[in-house]
Amino acid sequence: MASILSSVVPPLDVTRDLLLKHDKPGPRYTSYPTAPEWDESFGDTQYREALARAAQAPEDPLSIYVHLPFCYERCLFCGCNVVISKRHEVSDKYLEYLFREIKMAAAALAPRRTVKQLHWGGGTPTYLDVGQIRQLFGVLAEQFSFAPDAEIALEVDPRITTHEQLSTLRELGFNRISMGVQDLDPKVQTAIGREQTEDETRRIFTWCRELGFLGVNIDLIYGLPEQSPAGWENTIRAVIDIHPDRLAVYSYAHLPNMIKHQKKLEGMPRPVGPEKYDLFALARRLFLEHGYRAIGMDHFALPTDELSAALDERRLHRNFMGYTVVPGGDMIGFGTSAIGEIGGAYAQNEKRPVLYYHALDEGRFPTMTGITLTEDDTIRRWTIRQLMCNFYLEFRELERRFGVTYDDYFQAEEQDLGPFYRDHFLERTPEALRVLPLGQVFVRNVCMVFDAYLRKPESHRQFSRTV
Repeated sequence: MASILSSVVPPLDVTRDLLLKHDKPGPRYTSYPTAPEWDESFGDTQYREALARAAQAPEDPLSIYVHLPFCYERCLFCGCNVVISKRHEVSDKYLEYLFREIKMAAAALAPRRTVKQLHWGGGTPTYLDVGQIRQLFGVLAEQFSFAPDAEIALEVDPRITTHEQLSTLRELGFNRISMGVQDLDPKVQTAIGREQTEDETRRIFTWCRELGFLGVNIDLIYGLPEQSPAGWENTIRAVIDIHPDRLAVYSYAHLPNMIKHQKKLEGMPRPVGPEKYDLFALARRLFLEHGYRAIGMDHFALPTDELSAALDERRLHRNFMGYTVVPGGDMIGFGTSAIGEIGGAYAQNEKRPVLYYHALDEGRFPTMTGITLTEDDTIRRWTIRQLMCNFYLEFRELERRFGVTYDDYFQAEEQDLGPFYRDHFLERTPEALRVLPLGQVFVRNVCMVFDAYLRKPESHRQFSRTV
């Protein structure tokens, strides 16, 4: 199939006026409905019902996310659910309970066992030692069956990850590594409490290549305290020289009222608004000039990467683990704070280990919140994902899947899209709604129009800014 997007994308005319007009708080749409709309009355009973529904499709593959929350130190920018401890033995107890949860869920899903995607996140998964890594993977392999072409990935912290750990992971079948870098500027690293040298990053990358990992990703963050165009450009050029297969360039979400340790970053100079976007634009320009392709709203990939092929064929998907080629299906989350998307529902586990342990001791799934999707939720979720992933909403496919026509179902939304047409964010044809390159910068804003929950007058949720 011919490429939908040119591999060389021209600079975007994102003016200061456009940024000031559209840069506002909004969801990232890793889920729809978004997490603030979930209900704490959704617990063990509702989760078991979702698992039972999911078990009705035994041939469909699963995705699995495992949350390993432990870190030796806290990074001040981080919004993840983590446990800070230098006492490594705390992970032994956690694994004991994690194994219980895995076995309970596997029993509830039987005979559905095939796994197409596995991701260990955190925290710091390589907080686990080699023995614990083998133990955890062994329990998963005992309860589930990995497809021959399964994507098996984890996040690593280059500061603490050893060659022995990487060698063990590769031996077990892990084939993709994601490295947190954020920024290589020492001034920024000091500000955010994450000091990581370029040499440490390069060393891990080299080991991964030598061990035969199929893909190595690097994660960056723009909008951090003390970031400057010059320092950021040095980071981008160094990362290009390292030459990972994929890159994620995330917008820093400064939410000190929700993430208390971010208060320590208050008062530090931090790029916001147009100055913040300029950092992303700089990264985008340099990555595209050096052969990467823009994927979704904040990822980049080499033309040989499977994400590039998926984009061309409009089969890119997105879940809580990021952009993926794995078809959107059921995903189950294990561990504290882990989120599952399964059986027509979302479910999130208890965030505090003590509550997680207590639930499992009582024989309950440690579900703290969730939501069962309505038919309207399902239609809007698919619509938003098409726009977020493929920048293309095909009207015929909408009708084929759900039996509704775009003009009838989204009549009010189409009216509200007027400003986006005028700003050249969108193009409408008889066949589809297409997000234009300029609109891709503001795709979260476009998707907000299709969010029925934001139309409620009582909706005053806290979100990160859209750009």
